[in-house]
Amino acid sequence: ISHELRTPLGFIKGYSTTLLRQDTSWDASTQREFLIIIEEEADRLTQLIEDLLESARLQSNTLQFKFQPMRMDALILDVVLRINQRYPGLSVNLDFGAVPLIPGDNIHLTRVFENLVSNAIKYAPGSPLEVGLAQTGKNLHVRFADHGPGIPSEHQAMVFERFYRVPGENTLNTGTGLGLYICHQIIMAHHGKIWVESAPGHGTTFHIELPLDASAHPET
Repeated sequence: ISHELRTPLGFIKGYSTTLLRQDTSWDASTQREFLIIIEEEADRLTQLIEDLLESARLQSNTLQFKFQPMRMDALILDVVLRINQRYPGLSVNLDFGAVPLIPGDNIHLTRVFENLVSNAIKYAPGSPLEVGLAQTGKNLHVRFADHGPGIPSEHQAMVFERFYRVPGENTLNTGTGLGLYICHQIIMAHHGKIWVESAPGHGTTFHIELPLDASAHPET
């Protein structure tokens, strides 16, 4: 964690110090390039801190949830549209069946889907993402599938643990191992379940099931 926090701080400090040097002048294009890097690293640092705080609240059961009827298809579509603005080359195929309103916390479920899409972008770069949504009995089933390198079977049971990262992952991919832990805890708070199916070389699919019954969600 200390390494992940120091890395963006190092970029921010280095580029801001460079811009402030009085013995060198930078053209407008270079200044803008440096400022963009500073902004991106500041955003990254903010996200890391938010992940740490949210995981601590989830672990101590102090994160507040407000359940209300919501449209899951609209929420997922909004997440995809916003991420497509940042990653215009990302191909996302949506397969939505007719589904009823579901009781849920809009803000926290948005966080879950943002984490899953971000995971696919980091660990399956260039792969199209398939998102499915359907009613299965008394549950709503959500499916996020990529066609990336996959996760070895011996690590699949641990990917939702706090701070866990699969050994041997590309070291260029930064992360704290908190994203999937946060997803798991939020889904558990919705009385649902989340699991992963994957095989090396055949992509990864995350499944989520959420109950349609509003009585399963006491106000917290």
